[in-house]
Amino acid sequence: MIALCSSGTTRRGAVGRFCGAVTLLAGLVVSGGTASAGTATASTPGSASGRIGTAHTRTAGRLPVKKIEKILQADGQVSSSGVLEVDIDRKDLHVSGGRPRVRFEDGFQIQHELFFQSLGHGKTILNGDLALRPQEIQPVIDAFIAHGLTFQAQHQHFYDLRPMVWFLHFRAIGDPLRLAGAARAVIGVTSTPLPQHAPPHPTTPLPVRKLAKILGGDATVGENGIVTVTVPRTDRIRLGGVVVDPDLGVSTSVQFQPLTRDKAAVVPDFSMTAKETQPVITVMRHRHWLVGCLYNQETAEHPQLYFSHMFRVGDPVALARQVREGLDRTAARHP
Repeated sequence: MIALCSSGTTRRGAVGRFCGAVTLLAGLVVSGGTASAGTATASTPGSASGRIGTAHTRTAGRLPVKKIEKILQADGQVSSSGVLEVDIDRKDLHVSGGRPRVRFEDGFQIQHELFFQSLGHGKTILNGDLALRPQEIQPVIDAFIAHGLTFQAQHQHFYDLRPMVWFLHFRAIGDPLRLAGAARAVIGVTSTPLPQHAPPHPTTPLPVRKLAKILGGDATVGENGIVTVTVPRTDRIRLGGVVVDPDLGVSTSVQFQPLTRDKAAVVPDFSMTAKETQPVITVMRHRHWLVGCLYNQETAEHPQLYFSHMFRVGDPVALARQVREGLDRTAARHP
């Protein structure tokens, strides 16, 4: 599965991943907002963008993509299964973190992430999280309540960020345009710069196809050469009583920020059940990864998932293989 995508202002990543006017996926063409049948095209690894992986189409209905993007004032990306992801970068925060300390470029880790999945019959589930300054937390919680959004979690991803950033998770079910409007109103109480648009032809020095193959996921190239690989879970996840697609922010994402010709800052965000947490953390600590956090990000979720952001700098291919060792301890898709 390959798409002509670009990464604008951000998964779960995971992750500034935006598409331009036309997104080409295996078996889908997204143009002007809604999905329709089409053919796939290829892009060159390490050059103008690419989403590379295996299709897993389970579309329940169509989303008014273009209208949602207009409301949010940001570009989005539609997965092969029909889930819309809109990432909005906190370009105003200028964050650094990790050991050795790295400046997080736009598109790396510090962004709002919004996922929309059609449930059919005019209903959509929205699952998302917002990257916030400490002084924005209480106004955002109040805005969640005012706009009927379910507040799910509040946590940090790394304990040594400068400035510190907190992440608040939320969800809702309803009309997709109403949900987009509610999310936009909440974002409006923050200092997030809008509108945001994708760069037309992002490039990267990283070996995109190799990283995707090692991890067994779908790879996207974004701004500043950042590569995001999303590796879906293979078990069934319910959120608020609804079976959700793995692309609705409940899978493992891995981000690579190029630093030099042969080094990258790598951050996996592992998605794990309770019984998977200790095996994953054990193998990653044996490989000297910095463990930034361990938390759950959704309420009314079954099985309950836990997430852990980790950090290491080094050869991106070697580090991808180590992340795959961790993924092998979970119900993630195999390469």
